[in-house]
Amino acid sequence: MPPALRRVLPALLTVGALGCAGLGFGSGGKALNIKPPNVSIAEVRLAQMPSNKELASYYCAQYLGPLVCRVFGPVSSISDINFAFDIELEFENPNLVPLPVVQSLFAFTAFPGQSAASNLGTVCLSFCEDPDRCTQNANACTSDDPEIRDAKDFASAAKDFLFAVALGERNFRDLRVRTVAPNDRTRMVVRLGVDPTQMVDLIAKLAKGDIDRVKQGRVPQFSIPYRIEGTAWVAVESFGRLATGFGPATGEWMLRR
Repeated sequence: MPPALRRVLPALLTVGALGCAGLGFGSGGKALNIKPPNVSIAEVRLAQMPSNKELASYYCAQYLGPLVCRVFGPVSSISDINFAFDIELEFENPNLVPLPVVQSLFAFTAFPGQSAASNLGTVCLSFCEDPDRCTQNANACTSDDPEIRDAKDFASAAKDFLFAVALGERNFRDLRVRTVAPNDRTRMVVRLGVDPTQMVDLIAKLAKGDIDRVKQGRVPQFSIPYRIEGTAWVAVESFGRLATGFGPATGEWMLRR
């Protein structure tokens, strides 16, 4: 027997003895031991926001008229008010095969616990190899697993309250498929926006004390409690999609002076 063959023969025999089942695959190419990735929310950063004075100026003009509100500086319009935030997700792959992230569902609630059904917004993002030809399918974030929350679980979400945005350094090229290597972890960031009209309406409805201060000519410290949760789907070749939930993560955004 040639020396080269003697060196590789033990490895060939080992693979032959294991077979497909030993490598985590059964008949028909179905994976038997593939586990969903562990997904967690590493950080939530408020990326775009009005200042307290800008928001006070907007509300003052709505309630008292623009001439009365000079104390707050230039009167803000709704086009001047933007809310956007970055969600950084950490994926950990406990398997011996790579896991491409193919879809992710994000559910966002401002002022959780206070009329939550009316201010819950969701967005489903599909990732793809070519971000310039990345069709977004609103029905992509569904699952047959009853333990995984999908788009149907958030049917009461306000229409267009939450959306993906292309702002500054973030754009839709970030929707490229992210593959988590075997026994490795990686992070990905998605920037989401909140419809400004719906947000200012929520603040007016649920932060009445702050609105009262505006009517008195004072600049309040606006704060927005939030809750974020969702589901991520990964693809396994010859097996299909696996889903895993993340969150909820809660916090409070304090607007800048």
